[in-house]
Amino acid sequence: MKRWALFLVLLLVIAALLWHLLRGEAATALNTAESAPVFEMRSTPMRLQSSDECAACHSEVFSEWRDSWHSKAYTDPEVQGLSRGFQDKDCLPCHLPRPVLETGLSQRPLERDRRHDDGVDCFTCHFAPEAASMIGRGPLGAAARSAPCQPQESAVISSLGLCAPCHNQHKVHEEWKQTSYALPGAGFKDCNDCHMPEVLRAGGRRGRSHRYPAGHDATILRSAASFKVERIEDGVLHVRVSNTGSGHNLPTDERHRAVDLEATFIGVDGSRVSRRVDRYRNPYRTEFELRNPLRSVGATRDYEIALGALGSLEVHVQRVAPEGHPLQSIIAYPESTQIPAGEARDYRVILPPSVVSAEFRLYYRTQPFQADNEAVLLHEGSVHAR
Repeated sequence: MKRWALFLVLLLVIAALLWHLLRGEAATALNTAESAPVFEMRSTPMRLQSSDECAACHSEVFSEWRDSWHSKAYTDPEVQGLSRGFQDKDCLPCHLPRPVLETGLSQRPLERDRRHDDGVDCFTCHFAPEAASMIGRGPLGAAARSAPCQPQESAVISSLGLCAPCHNQHKVHEEWKQTSYALPGAGFKDCNDCHMPEVLRAGGRRGRSHRYPAGHDATILRSAASFKVERIEDGVLHVRVSNTGSGHNLPTDERHRAVDLEATFIGVDGSRVSRRVDRYRNPYRTEFELRNPLRSVGATRDYEIALGALGSLEVHVQRVAPEGHPLQSIIAYPESTQIPAGEARDYRVILPPSVVSAEFRLYYRTQPFQADNEAVLLHEGSVHAR
């Protein structure tokens, strides 16, 4: 009996060691092998308490941040509605985060209990609690030593490790690592290149924009996808939707995002019938009607769409491999119909004889129930079928 007990204890110890080892490997993968930052310790406590106090010295940056959706991460009515007023407590650490460096680059941040209206604020990324100072890219002048935020230079401010603890909750960081953008060389791009583009500020200084254009910015959304509609023969159309401009899935893996391919079909009598042809999205866990039929590159699917009095059309769709991107080897959510970076969806649409033309539109919706007039129209194209 004692031998069995000893054996059980030994198994538990081995299991614990393996768990810590695997956890460490996961953290390393998440941080892309980034080491822990080293800061100079300040001798006096930093006097700043809120992001509003940063405006006195950094008015342009502060204004950019105030206009951003980072600052609205908690107050955004859409997020408030989808989280039921944040009754879903699991959302709080990333919508109301304490400094990322408090928990470290490999860990999800803790939630704070004050300054709710600030959402993801200046302290989230710039405050190093152990050093009692703010960090920046620099270079810093001699006057910086006496500044209220006691700033110091650190490359960690440009690190993806600051983004990953929250954004990789939706696997965005993992998706990026499987694209050509993550490979060293002339084509390298990271989160900062698209979401913190360089800007010219007062006095000729260059910096990074803190507006973070993303899912609420029509320009960056339209640059993410490309779209083509053409007639290939009488009554047969070719439609291609491609993720050619983003370094992650289209749309990103926030479950309330959706991109829809919709079309209006015009009959010989002038009647018009509109239908959704396809939807790209990672569905909520409670949604059972949306299932990904294209589990691998090259996979195909055939289906019909009823058009009422106009008859029905046949749709043949194929998942097309990325051009110039490594194939994604990890699919975090098999039911997702998102389009990975570089991939395309090719449609062969066979129209009934009663349809003479078609108008195709690609919409981006910040939540799946959003009406067309509230969604962002990414691209559109029309074609005569006969």
